[in-house]
Amino acid sequence: MRALTSLFLAAALAPLPASAAPKAPDAPVTLAEQYRHVDGGRAVQIGLAQTQIETSIDIGRVAASTGGDLIGALIVSGMDDKRERLADSATERANAAAAPLRDTLRGFDVDALALSTTQAALAQPDWLQPQAISATRDVSPASRSAFAFAATTPQVAFVTYRYALSPDFTQIRVIAEVLIEAKPPAKRRAAGPLYRQTLSSIVQLGKRSYDHRENVARWNADDGKLAKAALAAGFAGIERLVPHALALTPADIKAFAAKDREKGFGAGFYGPLVARDADDPANLTLWAKDGLIHIRTLPGS
Repeated sequence: MRALTSLFLAAALAPLPASAAPKAPDAPVTLAEQYRHVDGGRAVQIGLAQTQIETSIDIGRVAASTGGDLIGALIVSGMDDKRERLADSATERANAAAAPLRDTLRGFDVDALALSTTQAALAQPDWLQPQAISATRDVSPASRSAFAFAATTPQVAFVTYRYALSPDFTQIRVIAEVLIEAKPPAKRRAAGPLYRQTLSSIVQLGKRSYDHRENVARWNADDGKLAKAALAAGFAGIERLVPHALALTPADIKAFAAKDREKGFGAGFYGPLVARDADDPANLTLWAKDGLIHIRTLPGS
C-alpha cells in the first residue's frame, strides 16, 4: 500500500491533466465468457487524476426553434455563448462555496481509499486474477495505451476514479470507470475494449437544504466528519459494485430493460431497480445504460 501510494504522490509533482476520465470507445457492459478465463491474469492500472474534491454544475437546458438561415445560426451561436458564460459563472460560484471543504479534506487520504478499494474489489472474482497493480494521475488515452503495450499479461484492466459534490451540494459521488482490454499485438498501440462500465456510488445527506452553502457547512462541520464518512462509504460502495458489475450477463441486462421491471428513484436518478440494501431498503442499486448506480443516505446526517 505504501509503495502504491507513493506512486500517486510522485505523480502529483508532475503537471496534472484534466481530472475527468477520458471517454473510452464503445464497449460491451458485460464481459463475454470466452474472455473471462485467461492464463496469466490481468495487469491493473488505477487512475485518479484529482488532488481535491470536484464540483459539478447544472445550468439547465436552453432550447429554441431555429431555421437553417443566418438568423437561426446567430441565435444558436448566441445560445452557445450564453451557456458558456453561465457555466463559467456557476463553476466559479461552486468552487468558491466548496473551498472551505477542500481545505478541510486536504489531508484526507483518498489515494489510499482508491487503492484499497480496487485491490479488495478485484480480488473477489476468482477469474480476474489481478497481477501487477500500478497507480497513476495520468488518465489520458496515451497513458492507457502505453500501459497496455508494456503489460506482460494477455489482458489489462483500468479502474479510473472521480469524486465530486453534486450541483446542489447534497451528495458526494464516487465514480469508477472499469475497462478491460486485450493486450495489443506487437507494433500496435491499442486494442479494442472488451468491457466497460461506469459505476456510481452516491452518498447523500439525510437533512438537505435548498441553500447549497448550508449543505457545504454541514459536510464540513466537525473537521469534515460527514464528508470523510461519505467518501469512505462511497468507495465502500464501489468495492461492492465492481464484482457485481463484472458478474453481469447479457441476460441480466435484458432483464433490467424489461417493461415490467420495477423502477427505483433516488438522489435524482430514476431507473430499473437492481436491489435494495438488506440493512436499509431505502438504499438502492439502479441500472443506467452504462453501469450500476448505488444510492445511500449517510446515517446521522
